[in-house]
Amino acid sequence: MFVSFINMSQFFVSSDKVKTGQVFVAVPSENGLDYRPGGRIDLYIPPTSKFIDLSQTKLKMNVSISLPTGALNSKNARLQLDAQTGLHSLIRSVRVFTGRKTALLEEIEGYDVLTALRFDYETNKNLENKRVLTDGATGYDPASRGTQGTTKTPQGNCFSNPYFTKIEDNTTLTASFTAASTNDFQVVSGELELNTGVFRNDAVFPALLTDGLFIEILLQDSTKVFRQLDSTIKDRRLGLNPVWHSTNGSDTASLTSGSLKNGSEIGAFYVTRDNNQTSLSTFPFVVGQEIGLVTPDNATLNGSTAHITQIEQVSGVAYGTSKTKITLDGNIKNSLGGTIPNTIKPAVISRSVEESTTYQPTYTVSNVEMVVAQITVPDGYEASMMAMMKEGGTMNYDYRSFTNYRYSQVKSDLVANIRLPLIESRATAILCVPTDATVYSAKQALSASATYLIDNESGDVVNRSARSGLVGIADELQNYQLQYDGKLNPSRRVDVTKISSRESISQQWAIEAEKALAMADIEPLSFRAFRDNFFLGRALALGRNSVYDARGKDFSLQVEYTGTASPAHNHLWMCYCAHVRRMVIKQGGLSVEV
Repeated sequence: MFVSFINMSQFFVSSDKVKTGQVFVAVPSENGLDYRPGGRIDLYIPPTSKFIDLSQTKLKMNVSISLPTGALNSKNARLQLDAQTGLHSLIRSVRVFTGRKTALLEEIEGYDVLTALRFDYETNKNLENKRVLTDGATGYDPASRGTQGTTKTPQGNCFSNPYFTKIEDNTTLTASFTAASTNDFQVVSGELELNTGVFRNDAVFPALLTDGLFIEILLQDSTKVFRQLDSTIKDRRLGLNPVWHSTNGSDTASLTSGSLKNGSEIGAFYVTRDNNQTSLSTFPFVVGQEIGLVTPDNATLNGSTAHITQIEQVSGVAYGTSKTKITLDGNIKNSLGGTIPNTIKPAVISRSVEESTTYQPTYTVSNVEMVVAQITVPDGYEASMMAMMKEGGTMNYDYRSFTNYRYSQVKSDLVANIRLPLIESRATAILCVPTDATVYSAKQALSASATYLIDNESGDVVNRSARSGLVGIADELQNYQLQYDGKLNPSRRVDVTKISSRESISQQWAIEAEKALAMADIEPLSFRAFRDNFFLGRALALGRNSVYDARGKDFSLQVEYTGTASPAHNHLWMCYCAHVRRMVIKQGGLSVEV
């Protein structure tokens, strides 16, 4: 009997998985117990697993955040990973091989950027809540909303943040984040669905024919993954910060500053209750943290150093049933040169990161294992398949993947022609993400100062991005167009001026983006992130089973920054070519067709 072609997907698709049976087996990492920034995680799924459902196979790991050694009392802050991507933000690249690196199935460079794009557009509340439970994301909870401003990001939310210990109400807090408690961050456990073509494929993978699978994961640098809470930072969402009330808590007439006179000093103060973050369960500061006061016009009041020694809920004062009192180890001094009137309500800000140029928190990944979904095939199938392979049969295994083509553009280049040397014979779409290429210090990255502007929300002074280097920025881009196979595509340039000016979405851009996402196997469920994570997209084929041979077509992306304002940042273009790969298995060996 001679069988020239067997397609695995015709035997095993999603509807067949329950019928065949499924068993989960944990496979630990091979090259260590703990992993730190820049490290590499190696995992090997042996051929004894035989048949695997990779779409149900998960990467399981624990992650802990550590503060800088020896500076705990002066450099405390509430940190977290990226709120949308969670633990995925720790992964710089993923490579998947057959056997012991015998053949490269796929390589996803810029894994974190690609995952951020997928999670920002392929999202709804159900998916977001699921990612909070499984991926170490941070869920948005309106409990952290303040009356002086609202947040559209879960980064400002303390209530559902998994990275540090929640503080209960009606408590006196004196020990959090002190030298006696060197790491008050919680260990976050996650089970991640790897965002690669192989691991998103519904077809059952024949591990017994490939000598298993080898997965190599490279971890991201620490300065690119940490975020400080929105609601603690100067230059970001001041309306979300706890707001000064008084030094005695007894003023019931209005929510005033209490007349901070020129040169006056205070060692303790109360914050108002018109902002829900006065509840200790949502309070964004910790004992040991260096803080300051900022007026609504972003002027810093204090010219001295002061750290929190106690945070407490105080009952029985005249204003309300309780309010939060902050006690300091020194005095905050009014250094603006005049009395602060009662109509001004200063916001409380963190200075721990802002004032430090060498602040270097880190993370540790531990207990890494691959939870493998092994499939039990029908009786006689394995023997039949092996017999057909011995008789000269060929087995094809198709899966969707991405190739990352990177291009650096300096901000002085107002017109750029970005060449894309595509080699994919079954391409489906191109997604180009213009990320901020600026190299920020830990101080800048964590506090989000000096990153690109987003917009002003109600009550904000300046609202800046805290996802620098992870998401795309329009940054005064006016239009774009692709050229390939001797033609301009689309036929007219796509105008994105409205997005750059933050006026509104561009209809033509949205149409192109939606088609590109769909052909890249990213379901476009939401476009609410079109400003915060901007990208350019072009579908190269239409229809689920359609592909385009991009080889030798001389691809280029033409972009113009010729508006009234010049771009503020250098860009690292992360251009992903979505395509279909094929693993071909024969008796004499294995090959991968791109």
